[in-house]
Amino acid sequence: MSWQQYVQAAQGLGFNKVTIIARANYQTVGMTAQTDIATAWKDGDTDVNENQEILDDWTDPKKRTFCFYQKKFNIILREGDKDGVNKIVCAAGNDICLAAQFKTIWFIAYGVKKSMSMKKPDPKADKTEEKKAEGFAGAQQAYTKICGTVWDALEEAGV
Repeated sequence: MSWQQYVQAAQGLGFNKVTIIARANYQTVGMTAQTDIATAWKDGDTDVNENQEILDDWTDPKKRTFCFYQKKFNIILREGDKDGVNKIVCAAGNDICLAAQFKTIWFIAYGVKKSMSMKKPDPKADKTEEKKAEGFAGAQQAYTKICGTVWDALEEAGV
């Protein structure tokens, strides 16, 4: 599969933004849109360099936040070790960001949490629009989906 096919696979799971970056040269090799790349920006008075964010040691418990897509997320789950594949699950409000560091790439995906609506679904509504805006039940569901469909395959392929 090409990198862009992995991006499309993640989009098919419900992720709005996906970025794949080569570790060798920081080149973006797959993305959902031209704007979905590592950038530099300001969080208040603090400079944020998203290339540094992906370079940081994700296994360090002192690192409590992860910034990407010009948003700041709280790290809620870490998986992996310094020598293997590292994954982090992050959230901020209804925003979910998942990131994995493989041997040759970084894979970052962004999605949103489902809105908790009390109204009944309209049976006449366009089902494709409903599915597109659906989102995830939570960060754990997003993580389970991307691992089972995309990340496990990449890890098994030794990427």
